[in-house]
Amino acid sequence: MLIPKITLIGVGLLGGSIGLAARQRGVAGHVTGLVRRAESVEECRAAGAVDDATLDLAEAVTGAELVILCTPVGGMKAMAEAIKPHLAPDAVVTDVGSVKASVMAEVMPALPRFVGSHPMAGSEQTGVANARADLFENAVCAVTSTDQSDAACVARVNEFWTALGSHVISLPAAEHDTIVA
Repeated sequence: MLIPKITLIGVGLLGGSIGLAARQRGVAGHVTGLVRRAESVEECRAAGAVDDATLDLAEAVTGAELVILCTPVGGMKAMAEAIKPHLAPDAVVTDVGSVKASVMAEVMPALPRFVGSHPMAGSEQTGVANARADLFENAVCAVTSTDQSDAACVARVNEFWTALGSHVISLPAAEHDTIVA
């Protein structure tokens, strides 16, 4: 699997680890990170997590085939609405949020090509400086599609997480949330 451009919305521990893994495993042709602070641009590059980082949302998502929301769950709806005008028509969007029912209910109406996912990996450490290319190896990743989910988008998200070394399971969002709680 090779995705020409992956955009990470947020490049902390999880986003940075996705970038490192995708680059190391040859899954991404190019990784762009959207960051909130100017000093984060160089931090992301220095960590090797991205090919480039920017504070410009339109620049970050334009031309991306896969966009991954690596932001706090409470801000995902607003971010989905913000990126929508800049997405390519065939772009697939997923996330790394640990809660799925509310994310699915809020993001899917804005982004029909959204497929929820939750890689069950992490660390007590935070930030891109602590990102690891092996974070997702042998980790379970729950993918929470619905009856309205585009089957090709679901397959793409499953294939992506598998390519990073995760074991993908499919769960309804509410069941995911009950199990994780």
